[in-house]
Amino acid sequence: MDISTAYKDNNYKIHVARNILENRLNTYTEQYESVYYIIDENVYDIYKDTKLSFIKSPLVVTEGESFKYVSPLMHTMEELLAAGIKRNSLLVVIGGGATGDAGGFIASIVLRGVDYIHVPTTLLAHDSAIGGKTAINSEHGKNLIGAFYRPKAVIYDLEFLDSLPRAEVLSGFGEVYKHAMLNSPELSEELVNITADSIDVDELPAFIIKGIETKMKIVIEDEHESGSRKFLNLGHTLAHAVEYKYKIPHGQAVMLGIIAALYISNELNGTDFNIGNHIDYMRRHGYPVNLLKEMDIDEMMQLMMKDKKNHRNDYISYIVFKDQNTPEVMDIKIENLKKILAALKERI
Repeated sequence: MDISTAYKDNNYKIHVARNILENRLNTYTEQYESVYYIIDENVYDIYKDTKLSFIKSPLVVTEGESFKYVSPLMHTMEELLAAGIKRNSLLVVIGGGATGDAGGFIASIVLRGVDYIHVPTTLLAHDSAIGGKTAINSEHGKNLIGAFYRPKAVIYDLEFLDSLPRAEVLSGFGEVYKHAMLNSPELSEELVNITADSIDVDELPAFIIKGIETKMKIVIEDEHESGSRKFLNLGHTLAHAVEYKYKIPHGQAVMLGIIAALYISNELNGTDFNIGNHIDYMRRHGYPVNLLKEMDIDEMMQLMMKDKKNHRNDYISYIVFKDQNTPEVMDIKIENLKKILAALKERI
């Protein structure tokens, strides 16, 4: 399936299907005199003799979040410059969300910007590959250095998902779950019913596509996150703090963050989310829900205060639900948020 963006200009396609990488990629690479590949080391180890055997001399980079820091970023850019990358070259970034974030950021700044194609290889990256956000981490928190920079295309070959370890499936599913909640209560219920006993990647393509469409709709309305795009941060305010502290996969932290967001929505907006059902569902699938009981609230607050969405002193900007189907951005006084999270700890 091909999904086209609908910006005013500079649109691109998101190709989603099994076994499409080489054919789809060739339609783009033949337009460039030189093409450079950045590939996550784990992905390359698995597929260098099969799906990626057509790629010669790629830059193989350290896996996951370890790539999203200044030192490996600079090393990779120096390698690209040494190899002779030009302004009219194409950069192809193959890997999960972290590789895509950092690789896209490299594309945005090397030689003041080169074209790039994002090839996501994880379930989580069905989210991060969409919308043109690129970023690396700082010692002060996640994704604090970055740029908005659209790719020339996204090629999402679903065969890559076959080799995902269980932890990565759980992580990616966090964003699938988030998109379903932002889409509608009906889609959320359908997703929960299908995955009641197990999360099977083979049953998720329709929800992956629906998640991409949900995100694209929001991103096109608000590309630079001045309004509704902030809704895509549902669960992320606390999640980034939990992820940074406990070093758990991003999407698993998002699931814990969603529990907190729903609990806060109930407390402040009178919504009626069944927190117990959400907790039971996540525990059943192996999400580390007990971290919410163990967390040091003051430490979490310090990390959340560095969130990019915050714009008022003594308040945390939080994505909550106004009703069962309407997200909103709410500025919550820090002292009030601490009390609510303390009550949530007791609830777990």
